[in-house]
Amino acid sequence: MIDDDFESVFRRMFEHLMKSMESISDGERTFSYWTSSPFDNSNNGDISPPSTEPEAEVIDLEDRILFLVEMENDSTLVDVKVEDRILTIVDQTEGSEITFDLDFDVDIDNSRVSLRNGIMEIELKKAIGDVDFKDGYLKIE
Repeated sequence: MIDDDFESVFRRMFEHLMKSMESISDGERTFSYWTSSPFDNSNNGDISPPSTEPEAEVIDLEDRILFLVEMENDSTLVDVKVEDRILTIVDQTEGSEITFDLDFDVDIDNSRVSLRNGIMEIELKKAIGDVDFKDGYLKIE
């Protein structure tokens, strides 16, 4: 169905083009084109580069928070650090750094990190009650 619609529109456009070509005499050929678009042109022709920020998803599981972060590779040269309620992921190979502000203290001893198939899974256990929270690095399993 979509192919039929596309073919129909394309055929009409081509026929219109061919009819307009018939009206041009053999001695002179003039072509014109539009440089503007009927669509929103708010960027004034500037094309911004795609974001290099990795995709990340944050899932609240009540007693812990799960971060799923898309990484460029499965390199073990990635540091994951929690300090002053800030989660920092540093990719040593790419030289990039990602930070997340946390609204809770982290029980670093019961938190974990894994990296498989380009997806880093960071599970941060919330420090509740008498649990001593401390800053530190998480080791990738």
